[in-house]
Amino acid sequence: MHIAIIGGGVAGLGVAYFLARTGYAVEVFEQAAELGGLAGTFDFDGFRVEKYYHFICRDDQPLLAMLADLGLAEEVDWKPGRMRFAFGPRLYPFETPWDLLRFEPLSFIDRLRFGAVVAWYRRRNNWRAYERHTAREWLLARFGRAAFETIWAPLLELKFGRFASEVSAAWIWHRIHRLARSRDGLLGQEKLGFLRGGTDVLLSRLIAQLRERGVVLHTRARVERILVEHGQVCGIRVEGEDRHYAAVVSTVPLPVLARILAEAPAEFLQYAQSIDYLAVLCVLLRLRRPLSDGFWINVHADGVPFTGLIEYTNLNPRTDAASPYLLYVPYYLAADDERFQWEDARIVDDTVRGLQLLFPSFAPSLIAGVRVFRDRYAQAVCRRNFSRSVPDLRGPYPRLYLTDSTQLYPADRTISGMFGLAQDLARLVESDLPLHRGGADSSATPTKMP
Repeated sequence: MHIAIIGGGVAGLGVAYFLARTGYAVEVFEQAAELGGLAGTFDFDGFRVEKYYHFICRDDQPLLAMLADLGLAEEVDWKPGRMRFAFGPRLYPFETPWDLLRFEPLSFIDRLRFGAVVAWYRRRNNWRAYERHTAREWLLARFGRAAFETIWAPLLELKFGRFASEVSAAWIWHRIHRLARSRDGLLGQEKLGFLRGGTDVLLSRLIAQLRERGVVLHTRARVERILVEHGQVCGIRVEGEDRHYAAVVSTVPLPVLARILAEAPAEFLQYAQSIDYLAVLCVLLRLRRPLSDGFWINVHADGVPFTGLIEYTNLNPRTDAASPYLLYVPYYLAADDERFQWEDARIVDDTVRGLQLLFPSFAPSLIAGVRVFRDRYAQAVCRRNFSRSVPDLRGPYPRLYLTDSTQLYPADRTISGMFGLAQDLARLVESDLPLHRGGADSSATPTKMP
């Protein structure tokens, strides 16, 4: 029972792990030179670093279970998240209810209201009740105009651009809920987890396990087409060569899947191409000293082109470099935003200008190294009632399965969420194509697309 997996990111490697553990023969095809996708790492002047920042919340059970399976549970540490809020020229602590009570940009009444709303939704799980509203409507009604304009509007407007007024309230609810659930009780600090050594430790152990189980991992392998015969998927075309498999699993974004599945029903192609995705452009700076004692800094300041800073080593300290302080500056952009096409030097200059507005003592001489990473399909734009648009794990043809970050809604893409999807998909494959029958069950039918 040979199965092909398109995409060697967390979802693809996760599906391969769960299927291989059951006994399926698996091959993974990744177009890039290295595995890992958005969780990938690289050599940053002599030490391994994540291309994008990652942290663990207490509700991230799929990731914690995977770490336990791989023998890495003892490598997870938990620390206070140390949230900060840069409002104008000042940096405010923003991690406990007591910090909120001292947050001067809001009136005392607005501070109390903000804390009460967060406490209320910490234990409310019925996100479907909110998704018929936009985030703007929902936030204004619950937090009030002052808190909305001070805290939430910059996040929505700079992150989603022209889509800001369309984002679902359920998406913003999940951001509040996930972090609030990581607190030590109602009045305690948020505790965030990290893997000592970063995601490189996870990926290295996972890839080693896959190879031990006989999984074949192809890199620099571009899948050109998914093959369909007699109304069902039968394989893939890779670099001009047709390869046949009992089933194919796609873990690439839906628009990419639509391009390589050109024979799919028109309804599916139209649906897959209709979802808007934000791109991400992330500037990673290696600094000679930290900017603050905070891990996550939300930003609301005139002229600053980003909504947040992540001083990653204030959560996950590194000691394996002469200048080990890592600062991530993410820009989420519409794909047609001209900044996504800027040269690296230009976006770095713009980032440095923003940092100098926030930290007047910041100078380019503090930068020991810099890298810029881009990804075209970082996050789907989740509009109102987006749950009606989430695709099924079964594709539009029998023997085709798919994962996509839209299936995590109302959550953002996380390593934990993608491992959870991977396990769900592997169970579905095992149900449709049981090994003990010795063949594929052709009765498995695709689910209609929304």
